[in-house]
Order: sequence, then structure tokens, then C-alpha cells
Amino acid sequence: MREIECRTGDWLINAGLTGFINIVGNENVRIEGQSLFFDAALLDGFEESYFAYFIKAYEKTLSWYKIISYKEEMERHREADFSDFDELSLDRLNDYIANVAKYYLKSSSYVSAYPLIDATKDPVEWGKNLAKVGQLKKKETFEEKRTEIIYNVKQVYVQLDEIIDFCQKGKKYLAAKNVIYTIIKNGWDGISFLNPQTKEKDNYVDYKTSFINPVIDYFDTNLEKTKHKCSVCNAPIKNLKLDLSFMNKTGFDVAKKSSHVWDFNNDIAVCPMCKLIYSCVPAGFTYVYGNGIFINDSINIDTLHAVNKKVHNEILYHSTDNLTSTSPYRALIEAITNQTEDKRHYELADIQVVRYENETYRFNILSKRALKIFRESKEALKTIQKCGLKEGNLNINFYQETVRRLMNNENLFTLIHKTMYLKVTNVSSTYYHMGHVGALLSINTNFLKEIEAMTDISKGQIWHINKCGTEFKKAYPENKLSGFNYKILNALKTNNRDAFMDIILNSYSYLGKAIPDFFLKAFTNDETFKTVGYAFMVGVNGPLENNENGGNKDEE
Repeated sequence: MREIECRTGDWLINAGLTGFINIVGNENVRIEGQSLFFDAALLDGFEESYFAYFIKAYEKTLSWYKIISYKEEMERHREADFSDFDELSLDRLNDYIANVAKYYLKSSSYVSAYPLIDATKDPVEWGKNLAKVGQLKKKETFEEKRTEIIYNVKQVYVQLDEIIDFCQKGKKYLAAKNVIYTIIKNGWDGISFLNPQTKEKDNYVDYKTSFINPVIDYFDTNLEKTKHKCSVCNAPIKNLKLDLSFMNKTGFDVAKKSSHVWDFNNDIAVCPMCKLIYSCVPAGFTYVYGNGIFINDSINIDTLHAVNKKVHNEILYHSTDNLTSTSPYRALIEAITNQTEDKRHYELADIQVVRYENETYRFNILSKRALKIFRESKEALKTIQKCGLKEGNLNINFYQETVRRLMNNENLFTLIHKTMYLKVTNVSSTYYHMGHVGALLSINTNFLKEIEAMTDISKGQIWHINKCGTEFKKAYPENKLSGFNYKILNALKTNNRDAFMDIILNSYSYLGKAIPDFFLKAFTNDETFKTVGYAFMVGVNGPLENNENGGNKDEE
């Protein structure tokens, strides 16, 4: 049989190659450095493997899973003969009926798939016939109506059995519809089953027709006399018809935007094999609620696949928390700082990180310096995973914002100031305590030391400064503390060392105590001044605590 070779290239083709390996399985390809080899026979039934990968990887995030997963609760109540069915169970049932079963059964994508599963069934009508049960009137109690409610619940369960069994039978098509619009569409759009004008109802057939059949025909064609070359792999191609206009935010319609190419003459075209690889880009990224991440660690394909597999597993399988927009960031740090399973310490070269956010690709370079900061700050980063604040309609997560700034080579002083100011002024919608601000300061100290902006202050000294701040708070009159906070924070924000020291001198004179000698370091440089100042204010406004849940109970 014919052996096909694909080679690494830019980040987009590398994401496609990673996705291709994920789809067919690492055991079915041969990797040699930056080359990937596989038998052409692997393309037989590739469309089945394509959707199967996405469905398996994202199964528990799909609306299809929301429908069928309720079966487990139904069986639990049946086994207990409904003795454990209480008012909370009734609320869950009615919520499931209204917001899951009735809602999804009538969705357009599901309706288009029903004939492929069983044309004799009408799930839309099933959804219409579903109704909430056990609606209690005023002054009625669940126990008073229990017998009647349980009877109605049993009747509804029979209806739900039919719905859930149908959806389980139709997993191939219904779950595929889910991944098309929640995952695949993030990478490409406008052709095959994502073409609004497509006449093919079966998305498996549509994918095969658009991507696989052209590859088979391509390798059966005599290309000796062709004049054109694939712009990606340099393979001969008959014409320039296959372009990258279907790739989101990277391709363009060459017929409408000829100004994007040199001298208005398009020479950007790809062979069918590269087009197939590009269709696998969504499988190379890992997505959470529309946000995706891919690490272009392209030393070789083995490394490329391994590091992205770690990120994928960390986000979708190993996370102990619910998936959030922070998950890709956390998974990234876990993958590159956990060296116990990998001899490579990610110190050989800088690493490109590609993020897909708000329907746009964003790029960062993870330098050797940034990698070292992440490793040294691993524990501090863990403590701020669930911390954040809300400004209007904007939610700011500490972890996400910290990683973003460090990847952009930015310090955290403005974030530290904001979090401290909001906390001391008792602003609502702040989900953290001063211990978490201290963690931000610790991470920022690691950053400043690494860029050699601050080398004369240690973590032990910062802890001592925190302690002195706590002792100052105990001695200072509580009614004067808010004014002290305001003036000190303002001096730190404006980088006014003279004002800062005047306030400190007056305050310690008021207490009749000597000024700690660490304040002398404030005159070393701007970074040390702010570090000393904020470390002292962390102690003044709250002792350092280790709390991994994003704040005290009264702050959540």
C-alpha cells in the first residue's frame, strides 16, 4: 500500500498534524523527527474516526450527554421504588424537562438528524407532549401530594425512557451535531457540513466527499506535467482551486481579496492531503467554552503531540473542578511545569502558545525565563485558581490574568494594587482575601528577580515585612486605618517614595516606635519600593493565609 508522508510547518499545519494523530491514534502512524508517515489505507473510514474522536473527547460537555445522563437518576429512583424521591428530586426533574429535554429536542441541528436515526419517530412531538409534574399550589406541601406526584412522575419517566433510548441510539449523529457547532466550527467553517447550502444530510458522507475522496483521487492522478505546487508541502497540484478560505481567521477568499497576495496574483493553494490535515486543526486544539489552546512545541512531532496531549488531558480529564475559561491556562502551566513524566525540561528553546479567544487567534512566546517563573511560582499559582473579581460585566480571574501578563512579560503591580484597593475599600464582588494578594506579590517577586529588576530582597524578607505590617495594624488605631490605607496606596500607585516615607515616619512616630530598617530598601529602585510597600500593606490588611477556595466563606 502507499505510504503518505506529512511534515511539520507553521503553527496551523502543526495543529492539524497533532489533530490527525489524535484522530487515528499514535499507534497507527510512524514518526521520524519532523515527519509523519501513515498508510493510505488509514483513510478508509476516516470520517468515522474523525467524529468519534471529538465525541469521545468532549462527550460530557455535549447537550446530547445532558439528555441521556438523566437516565442514571431515573434508574436510581426506580430501584429505591421512589422512596428517595423528594422535593429536590422533583425540582431536578422539572428543570430537566424544561431546560434539557424540551429545549434540545426541538433544536434545528437535532431535527435535521432525526431521519438518519429513525424516520418513523418524531422526537419533536415527544418534546411537545412533555410537561412539568407536581406543581404545588400555595399552602400545598410535597408530602401531602406525594402519592399523586409519584404516580405522575412514573408516567413521565415512561415518556423520558423513549426519548433517552432514541438519543442513545442516535449518538452517532446527535453527538456529531454537537461537536460540529461547539468544537469543529472553531477551526474552520463554510464548507462541507458547515456550508449552509449543503444538500447532503449525513455529515459523515459530507465530510468524506469534501475531504477524503479528493485525497484518494489525488494519489490516483498522474501529476508529472503539472505546473503548480502546494504552498504548504510543495507537492504538485493540477490547479489553484483548493485554497484556505475555509480556515477561520487565517484563510481568505482569493477571488474576492486578491490584494492579500503578491501582485494580486494568487499562488496560495494546497493539495487535497494538506486540506485534510487542516480539517484536523480543531482536534489539535483543546477547547473550553469556545476558548482553545495549542502549544506549538515543534522540536519534533513526538514532543508536539505529547505536550498537547498533556494539556488536553489536564483540561478535560484530570481537572477536579468544573471546566472554566481558566482551564486552558491552568492546563498549560501544569503541562510545562510537571517534569516527572518527561525528561525534557522545556529549556531548549522558546515555545509558541496559540490561544483561540473571542473568535480570534492570539499568540505568545513562552520564553525560557517565563517557564522558570512558572515553575518557581507553581504553588502560589495553585492558591489563586479560584480567585477573582467583577468589574461591571467583566469577570477577572487571578490565574488567567496572571498567566497572561507573565506570558506578555508584564509585571503584576497594577493587578496587585487593584485587588488590594478593592479589598480595603470593601467593594463587593471580590472573591479573595489578602493571602491571595500576597500570592500575587510572591509570583511578581519571582518575575522581577528573573528579569533582574529586583535582586536585593528575598522571600524570607517579604514574609518578615508582612509580619511587621500585621504588628503595625495591631498597634495602630482602627479609626485611622482607612485613611492610612488610602494615602499609602495612593503613594504606591503614583510611585511617590517621598510621600510614602512621610506617611510611614508620621505613623510610627505616632506609635512611638522605631521604623523597621527594611523601609530603607524602598529607595533602591521602583520595583523594590513597590514590593516592600505592597508586602507591608498585605500584612496591615490581613495575615497571609492559605485558602485554595477563592476567599473566606463570608467573601464568596
